[in-house]
Amino acid sequence: MKSNKWIRFLGGNSLLFTLLVLGMIAAIIFLYSKVAFIFEPFVVVFSTIMPPVIVGLILYYLINPLVKMLEKYIKRTWIIVIIYVVILALLIFGGIELIITARNQAIDLVKHFPDILQSFEKNVDNLTTNFPYMNELKQLQDSLNLSSTKISKFVESYLQNGAQSFGGVFSVISTLLLAVITGPIIAFFLLQDKEKFFRTSKKLVPPFFRDDFTEFIKIVDQQIGGYLKGQIAVSAILGIMYWPCFMLMGIKYAGTLALVAGILSIIPYIGSFAAFVPGLIIAFQSSFMMAVIFVIVWFVVQFLHGQFVVPKVMGNNLQLHPITVLLVLLVMGEMLGIIGVIFGIPIYCFVKAVTIYLFRKFKKRYNRFYGEYGQYEDTEFSKEKYLNKK
Repeated sequence: MKSNKWIRFLGGNSLLFTLLVLGMIAAIIFLYSKVAFIFEPFVVVFSTIMPPVIVGLILYYLINPLVKMLEKYIKRTWIIVIIYVVILALLIFGGIELIITARNQAIDLVKHFPDILQSFEKNVDNLTTNFPYMNELKQLQDSLNLSSTKISKFVESYLQNGAQSFGGVFSVISTLLLAVITGPIIAFFLLQDKEKFFRTSKKLVPPFFRDDFTEFIKIVDQQIGGYLKGQIAVSAILGIMYWPCFMLMGIKYAGTLALVAGILSIIPYIGSFAAFVPGLIIAFQSSFMMAVIFVIVWFVVQFLHGQFVVPKVMGNNLQLHPITVLLVLLVMGEMLGIIGVIFGIPIYCFVKAVTIYLFRKFKKRYNRFYGEYGQYEDTEFSKEKYLNKK
């Protein structure tokens, strides 16, 4: 059978090759569906290793700039040891009281939150009694069958399901402890000699792909590292900005609300909204005017943070449109739950780099076989072209 350009584009000499490839793909998918249990140990290993590695990478990207700055004067290993000792001392002497205060406020908030929610519901009912279209709104609420009790049960059920997805509460705690203990160890060795790990990995790559591999690693390092460093920094700054504002307002649980706002803001957009809702409920319990002040302060701080802090810290390291971020969070949240929401953007950055690399390889192959109809531009995979591509 005579081969045509499309068959050669696919890499074969006849239509039979294409049919055989499709048949092999179908057979692989069928066999995988029958022996999926064989891969379960790999999933367990991956899910166990991933949290410590992520913590280690976060610490590495946060500490590495300081290590680079000081290694001109002191040996790199000693710099890392000194930084670890200083961080540990700050956590022991400076952070214990802060943690205890936040912990006590958090426990008190969780204990009284159902009562606060019911009080908020009553205040809203009293405030909106004379509003127009209240009957229609009441009917809508009844049709949705929403109440503070149901909301509380939904949150409780969601948290329980999230815990079950990790294999129970004990598994969650043990995973977090493992990550906190082993993450700094991983970060230590990465800080000590990251290049050794890179050189060893590069030797496993076929020589033909090593240049692309080097560029790819640089891009992933810049994208994911820039995101982790920037997002953690801007979240911490946001929490620090909120704390004195909430204290000056005299709102209850000011420390806990600021801490929650800072932590949840690691998740773009969704985290800020999730922190805003309980803060508004707590402020509304004090008075309507307190709720109004809370809303004004919240959005003023968000505006100042978004206009001045985020551009300075994040820069152009992560070129993602806000709609892309929202879609990624929704999809990853549906696929991987809370882990997908937290780490969805770094995962997306990695997938994006792989996709662009493969697509540029495809464009080169297309130009080879179909170039007479018009050639693709920008077929080289380089850090500069990748980062300049919107």
